[in-house]
Amino acid sequence: MKQLYENGTIITMEQDQMLVEAICIEDNKIIATGTKKDLETAYPDAKIVDLNGKTMLPAFLDAHSHFTGFANSLRLCDLSNVTSFDELVDVMKTFAKEYQVSSTDWIIGTNYDHNYMKEKEHPTRLVLDRISDTNPIYISHASSHMGVVNTKAFEVMKVDPNVQDPKDGKYGRFEDGSLNGYMEESVFVDFISRVPMPTIEDMMKLYKQAQTIYASYGITTVQEGFTNHGLLQLLQAAASKDTFYLDVIAYVDVKEKEDLCDLYPAYEQYQHHLKIGGYKTFLDGSPQGKTAWMQEPYKDSGDYCGYPAMTKEELEQVILKSVQKERQLLIHCNGDAAAKEYVDEFYKVAKLNPDKELKRPVMIHAQLVRKEELERMNEIQMIPSFFVAHTWYWGDIHIRNFGMERASMISPVQTAKQFHLPYTFHNDTPVIPADMMKTVWCAVNRQTKNGVTIGEEEAVSVEDALKAITIHAAYQYFEEDVKGSLKAGKHADFIILDKNPLSIDKLDLADIVVLETWKDGVCIYQRNA
Repeated sequence: MKQLYENGTIITMEQDQMLVEAICIEDNKIIATGTKKDLETAYPDAKIVDLNGKTMLPAFLDAHSHFTGFANSLRLCDLSNVTSFDELVDVMKTFAKEYQVSSTDWIIGTNYDHNYMKEKEHPTRLVLDRISDTNPIYISHASSHMGVVNTKAFEVMKVDPNVQDPKDGKYGRFEDGSLNGYMEESVFVDFISRVPMPTIEDMMKLYKQAQTIYASYGITTVQEGFTNHGLLQLLQAAASKDTFYLDVIAYVDVKEKEDLCDLYPAYEQYQHHLKIGGYKTFLDGSPQGKTAWMQEPYKDSGDYCGYPAMTKEELEQVILKSVQKERQLLIHCNGDAAAKEYVDEFYKVAKLNPDKELKRPVMIHAQLVRKEELERMNEIQMIPSFFVAHTWYWGDIHIRNFGMERASMISPVQTAKQFHLPYTFHNDTPVIPADMMKTVWCAVNRQTKNGVTIGEEEAVSVEDALKAITIHAAYQYFEEDVKGSLKAGKHADFIILDKNPLSIDKLDLADIVVLETWKDGVCIYQRNA
């Protein structure tokens, strides 16, 4: 059945015709856009859908997040508003009691941030021991790059008290050298990967809850940002049960012993809304956690510049694999040293393999990428995917860690635009909520929580911010022919907003509400329905 939408603002995100009066949809596809008169004449049998002055946009695409991580977080204790160690202990005790956690089950907290705690430091295992000395406990930092465990957790996981730090991670220690419970980067990632997951049945329920939340923010395509073999099998099991109605694009760990792309080649195309998009790995850590790899030291930190997650030789092999197999590569880079290394090495490998087609490599986060690297990205088709909401969530912390001049350089979106790069935005959910209109607000206003305007010269227009989560994001996924704009022949993936983002005060952008989200011509979310 044809449906003809009219009597509202229809923003197509097509550069040659940004606004149209009407759009006609049949089944799962857009069949026409144009004037109200022309479409009513062309499709007299279409059902008229009155937008009543509301705004229609293409659905948003999540350029980077951790879909399963977010789903899993829905069963965890939220510590995002905790402001002291005492409050953290009370909140987790209450959580364990309310959810009737047995005396030996894991108690897990998520999204604490030491930067906003009274103590201005990470808690230790002794703090977490106050919650329980019989339950293993871990809490993950808001950056997801570090966390803390209690004494029982070390015991259960058989962590050697004399363990040494690897080159790409760190254990926190008390003055006597004993482990204090803090871990960062590779050691924390390895630790939590060994914590038991929920049952498959519970994960199916959590996946459904997670999709509802993503859809409530207008998102119809999500990313599984770092996928090992076990996680891919879980995703495949969910897909086979038709659990997914959002499109889920998984990026597999490029360092897995078995190449998961080669092992499951059928999944390079959607199978029940799941596909493999390419490879993913990490080159550094978190700027707010001071593990991002910088060219110059952090402020008031001596000569400390953070550190890389791999050697130059390892990075070259990762890039070589992606180039020779002609698959997309996503690498997490926050610091300017990491960004430079990625661009340098990709440029070198590309020049040595001129017969290979480059597959739009992506620099994930690109927080402190410099102008010099952005200027070179087009030649190797590299896309910066900015975590631009850092301006709000951690802008004040970046000022403290880097000073105002360097902090103002985070997420240099306007510079990327000047070099004609198809930049994208993401929220790295579950690091922060998948609220795309809040991200648009951040890109346009660049204000910190303390009200400081940070790097005003890197702010972009509302239209340019919307491109990052629609047509540019579709391009990042090689889906620009079917998603990202309202155009005849594309999927009927669209949203209805209560206000027009192009006409309201830019300070009110974050207050815009998603009223409806449609995927392939089916309404998958309706506010207050």
